[in-house]
Amino acid sequence: MPPLWPAAFLLAGILVWLLAAPAPLTGLRLLRTPDRPVSALLGDRPDRACFAGTVAEAPDGGTVEAPFTGRSAVALAYQVLEARRTRGWWLLGFPFGSVTQFEPIDGGAVANPFLLDDGTGQVRVEPAGATFRLDPDTTIQVDGGDPPPERIRHYIDANDDIDDEELSVSLGPIDWGVGDDRQYVERRLEVGDEVVVCGAARDARGAVGAVQAVIDGGRSFLLADADRRTVARRLLVGGPFATMFSLALCAVGVGVYAGAFGLF
Repeated sequence: MPPLWPAAFLLAGILVWLLAAPAPLTGLRLLRTPDRPVSALLGDRPDRACFAGTVAEAPDGGTVEAPFTGRSAVALAYQVLEARRTRGWWLLGFPFGSVTQFEPIDGGAVANPFLLDDGTGQVRVEPAGATFRLDPDTTIQVDGGDPPPERIRHYIDANDDIDDEELSVSLGPIDWGVGDDRQYVERRLEVGDEVVVCGAARDARGAVGAVQAVIDGGRSFLLADADRRTVARRLLVGGPFATMFSLALCAVGVGVYAGAFGLF
């Protein structure tokens, strides 16, 4: 009879994977979601499907303005990240190996309806309730104590939740910047960009020349700028350290059981 203790390693490996992955259940559901052409909506209204194409236009002429760059987009997610330094380990009473991580202190997301064109037709997408999975398009680094660009300065001045980072201490003719380093990140979906939309379709009056349907909800309503399998992989796989640790734990359990059953 094989020992039971290796099962603890298998369970621990699975648990580490589940805790480290950004959204494992959504990733698995996404892998089971079929790809459909827009032309299929001429006679069907699936509860869940993925449609891949390009952003043709914003039919209502409505785009949103990115706060840090001023670029126009149909969907936008933005974040302000601030540096946080954590101590590593101590040697003879002194800290060594300090780690700097950027943690979000502010952000938001906004989107307007747009037309998705996949070559077989166009369909209206209303992404207000969608989960965004967009890669960063712009990251602006501002060191503590340095003056930010003008648009970011206006953003800080208009936001009561963010303090000024342009702080310094003067000692005679020398000034030291003492504010925290920040990153201002924009994730944008612009007209002409590749897009994947996964969600439910329903009857609706669309734009002239478009399928008379709209994609605007359903389970795991998702908006991404990568193909479905790539997005699913990102949702299923956590950081490299957690992934390796999870695989190592599972390998111990599998190895013991394989030896017990004489597989090698």
